[in-house]
Amino acid sequence: MDYKYIPLRNWLLERDALSIRKLEVNCGIPKDTLRHFLSERRDFPEKHYRSLLKELVKYGFDQE
Repeated sequence: MDYKYIPLRNWLLERDALSIRKLEVNCGIPKDTLRHFLSERRDFPEKHYRSLLKELVKYGFDQE
């Protein structure tokens, strides 16, 4: 797993009230991409990183 995605993964895992599927829909990410990323089955695709960050900022995510 790419090091830059570890804070993102940890942040999502700490917030179990967030709907992973709804995040995928809102960001245009294919179904189960985030679920596989969170369970460490696959790396997160770089092409979806920006759209996910843009959505997560609404929920308080700070990439710094």
